[in-house]
Amino acid sequence: EVAERVRKAAGNPVEVQRILTCLQVQFLDTSASACCKKGGLIGLASMALGLQDSVDDFLPQLVKPVLELLKDEEPRVRYYACEALYNISKAVNDKVLIHLKEIFEGLCKLHADVDHEVRRGANVLDRLMKDIATLHPEKLRSESFVPLIAERAKFKNPYVRQLVLAWIKLLMDMKEVDIVQYLPLYLEGLFSMLGDQSRDIRHNANECLEHLLKALTVGGAATEARMQIVANTAGIVVKHCDVGTDPNARLTALMWLNEYINLHTRAPREASEPHQKKWIGMLQELVKGTLKGFDDEHEAIARMAEENNSRMLALAKNLGSNLPVDQLLNQLQASLDEAKNSSVVRGVCFQWMCALIVSSADPQIRKKILDNFGDLIFQTLLENDDEVMKNALVVLESIMEGRRDSQQDTCDDVDLFDVVADRLLVVFRRDTLEEKGLDMIRHLCQHLNARRLYVTVARAVQKETSELDFAQHLVQTFSWILFTAPQTKALREELLQPIPASASVAPGASTERQDTPLFLELLEAWFHNPVSALALCLWAQQYELANAVTARLAAFEPSLDLLKQLDQLVHLLESPVFSRLRLQLLEPRRNPALLKCLLGLAMILPQANAFSTLGQRVQVVQSGLLLEANYPGQAMESNGAGAGMPLSETDMEGLLERFDKVTQALWDV
Repeated sequence: EVAERVRKAAGNPVEVQRILTCLQVQFLDTSASACCKKGGLIGLASMALGLQDSVDDFLPQLVKPVLELLKDEEPRVRYYACEALYNISKAVNDKVLIHLKEIFEGLCKLHADVDHEVRRGANVLDRLMKDIATLHPEKLRSESFVPLIAERAKFKNPYVRQLVLAWIKLLMDMKEVDIVQYLPLYLEGLFSMLGDQSRDIRHNANECLEHLLKALTVGGAATEARMQIVANTAGIVVKHCDVGTDPNARLTALMWLNEYINLHTRAPREASEPHQKKWIGMLQELVKGTLKGFDDEHEAIARMAEENNSRMLALAKNLGSNLPVDQLLNQLQASLDEAKNSSVVRGVCFQWMCALIVSSADPQIRKKILDNFGDLIFQTLLENDDEVMKNALVVLESIMEGRRDSQQDTCDDVDLFDVVADRLLVVFRRDTLEEKGLDMIRHLCQHLNARRLYVTVARAVQKETSELDFAQHLVQTFSWILFTAPQTKALREELLQPIPASASVAPGASTERQDTPLFLELLEAWFHNPVSALALCLWAQQYELANAVTARLAAFEPSLDLLKQLDQLVHLLESPVFSRLRLQLLEPRRNPALLKCLLGLAMILPQANAFSTLGQRVQVVQSGLLLEANYPGQAMESNGAGAGMPLSETDMEGLLERFDKVTQALWDV
């Protein structure tokens, strides 16, 4: 009846308005009964059918009362309101899309309704709205509708989440709607759905994320628009890398970060400065998110974090002077504070420190890292994780290496090489010299200037006055590495070079000249361990000095430690590295001091294995004497120093005086 009356009054707007007002006042007022409201809703739907082409003028007055009754307390009224809205929408078709935002709000309420019939009616209405939107995508006002979807995506109600996901998938399939440009609005909600209890919701959310990621990153180089979206969403993605989130969300977030890195990789080299700025601006966020995944108990997450980190380190090197050093250092500090007990995260942070030192043009970068992270780095050297310890050593090596005349290596006239070396000695004092010291020193010698390291340590030993036992042990360790490690081969070769007469050092003179022979740089420090000093003299072919040191060893109390060191020295002399010395025993007339030194050692040693070994070696000298007797013309005059330049008598006396002084202090202790 209402439809018929409206149809007759279609040409008379005043009459139509009167009918509409009558329905609103008598049937749809908030004080009306449920039956009246249901009747009024049926009447509004009938009016929409009766108005036909002239419905545009009255559409808001038809829709808004129905939307209000979607919130009615009575379930049947809500159901009839849903049915009325369905009939009105079907009658007006695409014209209803102008009210899509308000209708979607109502649908969200209906999908969360406690009444099953109301939810069923809402599903029917939802399908109709999707059909209309699909047929008329050009009528959608995405700029106002998508933000509403994004807001509702944060709801935890499973029915609302399914509704939101369905509409997002619908919009993704519409070529007329660029849903990706609104990604920063609703990405947070999609990631939160990955942890939903419903498998269907998790599956649908994951499908949406895969589709959106593909639309954002696949195909072609990175455009400015894409990079802006990436920059705006990086923080959201990083947030879901946190350990407290769902594992599926963490893995997905790391995969997104991986694609973000790929997007930058595909950017052309001439790509624009704005592109570089956006990448640099989000690098801190990418590092933050990646570091969160390293210590994850799920292998896939940790593996993806490792892959992301490796690629970011490679890309960071290309940024060079553009690296945001201070931001990255702050992020490393924050990540280390957050994961205090994670050796894995610590090791990765050390990798980033090395990358910053190598790539950054900041002249203060080494000092900044040493000041801010020095305590942590040196503390790591005391821990049992060998891999992380090596990473810490690499950071220290990066801080120490460089030229003395480079401003990059010198800050406020402080030589960072010497600063780090001094702090390493502090670490060695903590009972780590025997456990880890050998490996650390070899590693440092391999990657640094080994000569400078040895000279720096030697000078530090010479200044040591309080812990002479430590100095003695330190010299013994460095001496053993000097003669046995492949990393110190260049030092051994340098020690074989003749000592120029101009380089002789008088007692009390400084050895801190750059051109001082290595032998003289080390010798006084090596006096803190007499056996090591003897080995140094023998290797450098300073046999007269070695003989004098041996004579003084006889005056020492034969402690167990001294005898053990002498035993090790004998075995060292029998090693392949000392084959040159053993061959010189075949020329006893030329090297009498060498023979006398070894005989002296044999006299000091008790008659044990070392004594027998040395005795057998000395017996070979008889063959050498026979050879020289048979070929007297080839015998050469003795110079007491093998192939090297002998020290002057004055230098010998001065060095032996200092040897006596150092060893007396050791015995006093």
